Amino acid sequence: MKKYDLLIIGGGPGGYVAAIKGAQLGLNVGLVEKDKVGGACLHKGCIPTKALIQSTHLYELFKRSKEFGITAEGVSVDFSEFHKRKKTVVKKLFGGVEYLLKKNKVDLLNGTGQIVSPDKVLVKDGNKSKEEISAKNIIIATGSSPVVFKGLPHDKKNVLTSDDILELEEIPSSLIIIGGGSVGIEFAYIYNALGSEVTVVEIMDEILPTSDKDVGSALRKSLAKRGIKFLTQTELNCIEIKEYAVETTVKKNNGNSDSNTEILQSEKVLLAMGRKPETEDLGLEALNLEYNGRFINVDEDMQTNQPGIYAIGDITGPPLLAHLASAQGLLVAHNIAGADYPPINENTIPKVTYTNPQVASVGMTQEEAELADYDLKAARFPFISNGKAQTIGEEEGFIKVITDKSSGEILGVHLIGHEVGELIGGMSLAMNLEATNLEVSANMFPHPTISEVFSEVFHMIEGKAIHI
Repeated sequence: MKKYDLLIIGGGPGGYVAAIKGAQLGLNVGLVEKDKVGGACLHKGCIPTKALIQSTHLYELFKRSKEFGITAEGVSVDFSEFHKRKKTVVKKLFGGVEYLLKKNKVDLLNGTGQIVSPDKVLVKDGNKSKEEISAKNIIIATGSSPVVFKGLPHDKKNVLTSDDILELEEIPSSLIIIGGGSVGIEFAYIYNALGSEVTVVEIMDEILPTSDKDVGSALRKSLAKRGIKFLTQTELNCIEIKEYAVETTVKKNNGNSDSNTEILQSEKVLLAMGRKPETEDLGLEALNLEYNGRFINVDEDMQTNQPGIYAIGDITGPPLLAHLASAQGLLVAHNIAGADYPPINENTIPKVTYTNPQVASVGMTQEEAELADYDLKAARFPFISNGKAQTIGEEEGFIKVITDKSSGEILGVHLIGHEVGELIGGMSLAMNLEATNLEVSANMFPHPTISEVFSEVFHMIEGKAIHI
């Protein structure tokens, strides 16, 4: 029987990162993966969608080329080449992850892992048992998959999930998206820019419902100008696949009158209603683990109520983010190896929606800070007042910061603008290091860069912004 200091079930961004770091710290590590290492993020989520978004944004820039003094005639989309580039990027990164596991001497075990006791895992190939493995510590990192509610006709051809739409070979003439969170909005951006008639149905009163309302509202208005139709405070009743179209029946949440019901027709429907944890067939029932709803309950060290068994990533609950899963994996690997590592600060987890303009945030929304009874100060600085934004022709958007009035503590930072996802990590670091608004405003940011908006908005908190 093989014996490991650490055995990880699931090779996504949480699992493979934990495996590599554990091995680097001297642990004997095994990694069980039923498909391809890299997980949904690499193969069905983060990376392929961002590759498609990059191609889409480049297409948009070509159509704007006259603004920059460049004539580009006959610009068109070859959607098959979008997919070809997407697959090339994914293949390179997949090969890189496999190489890193091998380089760090992590044993990669192909198959599904079923926990038979707190220190033993059965690795199976389909219904066939392959081998039983002994482990001092086990990390469950099996990730999540798209939610499809019972009764919906998910045929993967006309009614799609985010997994399915990544393989869509043709640009649909029309697309209805059920769900206005990050996943739904990113695909809305892609297909609207490529010529589809796009409608987003969102049950809450604003898209990106967990974001700061000022930012969500600004993004909705920006995308609406491009032709995306938004039906907020609207719930899905049913979907029917007809011979000529898909019929989606929705209902406005402002009463019970039949007049609030509407039938929408489209070529395709995308179900973007969230994700569910993948915990089936893991043998968890025998462990008597504690749950928080559908998600495995863990302590601040990501340990379950069963000593030596940890859970990381999407199976532990929102926010369902690849970088959070990786951070959790690093924390567990260090703790098991007996190495010092700082705890995860839940208030400094950065989040990004990769539309154009992008949305990025860290910390509390203004609504959350108000509910927490902070004596807060908030300020907004527009990108149109930033020199670099004007030179690159991306003036849309703003930065909003929320601070505690008395202490200067940074409570939240929210941006909407071009590539602001590249900026938000700096604010996450500043908040982790407990920087104050005065310290950020006094920091020197290179000129001309978009990053100068940080200095400006924190000066603005004191009523002394320079360039507005």
